[in-house]
Amino acid sequence: MRASILPIVQDHAIESVDSLKPSLYNHFVEKDDVVWGINFFSLALVKLSLGQYRVVRTLLDGKSATSPQHEALRASLIKGKFLIPSSLDEIEFLKNRNRAFRFGDHALNLIIAPTLRCNFACDYCYVDLNANKMKPEDRVKLGKFFYRKLPEGKPAFVVWTGGDPSLAMDVVEDLSLRFLESCEKKGSAYKANLITNGYLLNDRMRMHLRNSRVSMVQVSLDGSREFHDSIRCLPNRKPTYDTVLGNVEDSCDEFTIYLRINVDKRNHRALPDLFGDLEARGLKEKVFLYFGHLDHVNENSVGHAEACLSPREYADVEASLVQYTLARGFKVGDKALPRRQASTFCGANTKNFYVIDSSVNLLKCYHDFGTADKHGIGRIAEDGGELVTNPYNLLKWLGWDPFEIDECRTCKVLPVCMGGCIHKIVNSGMDQERGCLRMRFSMDKIVEIFGEEKTKNRDQALSGGCGCATTASINV
Repeated sequence: MRASILPIVQDHAIESVDSLKPSLYNHFVEKDDVVWGINFFSLALVKLSLGQYRVVRTLLDGKSATSPQHEALRASLIKGKFLIPSSLDEIEFLKNRNRAFRFGDHALNLIIAPTLRCNFACDYCYVDLNANKMKPEDRVKLGKFFYRKLPEGKPAFVVWTGGDPSLAMDVVEDLSLRFLESCEKKGSAYKANLITNGYLLNDRMRMHLRNSRVSMVQVSLDGSREFHDSIRCLPNRKPTYDTVLGNVEDSCDEFTIYLRINVDKRNHRALPDLFGDLEARGLKEKVFLYFGHLDHVNENSVGHAEACLSPREYADVEASLVQYTLARGFKVGDKALPRRQASTFCGANTKNFYVIDSSVNLLKCYHDFGTADKHGIGRIAEDGGELVTNPYNLLKWLGWDPFEIDECRTCKVLPVCMGGCIHKIVNSGMDQERGCLRMRFSMDKIVEIFGEEKTKNRDQALSGGCGCATTASINV
């Protein structure tokens, strides 16, 4: 049997092969006669026989290699960062990288709701359905804000959301043209995605998307036709499922489409019916799937609490759904399997990240849409400046530090998670588990799935995963 390890980006150099220690972030999963090993810092993955694993354990315990084959295995463990320099403090390394990312001017990230209105009547919605559409004078303010906040020569990333932005595509296009002009002046790259329920993803909306330089569209579904139409319906209770999927069919050849499949206690067992519909429509090879944990995120959605799975319940369900998705031959999105984290769990903890509602109030999390007076940090001034009216809320986000939480510091998936969702943690009375990455609770199953998929698709990287162009193999 051959032990294969994926090459990874060198974040820290090995200063000496003589003074090494095992990484804090090694994890091994034994399955029948195979052992999968992963390092959650590098996301290097190794597949071992039971005999190879016994050798690996001795090498990680500091024993010397006793043969050329064992020396080759040791070299692979070093390459994959399973073995690291004894002088390296991984937690301090992660902390310093986290600080540099959060407080540096690396990019501008905006999540914008051009309107908080929606044409659906979902029972778990957490936004204010009586909200306005962004006024022309507020678009001028936002255009100025974008220009002032965009670092020279650095990229800008925009996500359009709501409500549903399909109800304000004129606003999306107007603002997009302003943003693109600013990017041209500052020599900055621009990327934009849009989140929609998909009901109005028609020819007219696609024209706006092209003009707005939107490249990726996320469409939400609530499972099979039966469940989707009972929850994600129009205010007059008319169904939406077939219209949404028809629009996805018409759009997926031009735009990258991610289907977010919402999961709760009511619908997860009926999801195979959805996969059959997607296959029948020829979408298996054309869309990416990922699963969303439906949760009650603020006072507007508390009535949905009883239908929500707990974090541990959802972790088990999601792992099974990912396994089923891959077995059916669908592509999974970058939220489903381990991926390199950008030094922080959420942009909300970074300096140059803003959520902007349709009244140009400034927030840090889109879960707070509709509650800007209570949870916002301020608003955009007439001259495009950032007017902070609630500094406590701002400091709460920027001061969040997972490295001060023992539960995070000792967690194997810290390099992937980086502390989890502060919104869920703080709003649940500092219940850390509420905001944890689900992988923490389904680690063994996810690593096994990840390993099997990487072995099966050696030359094809998963979207957002730690893809590789070549594979180094050794005989042991």
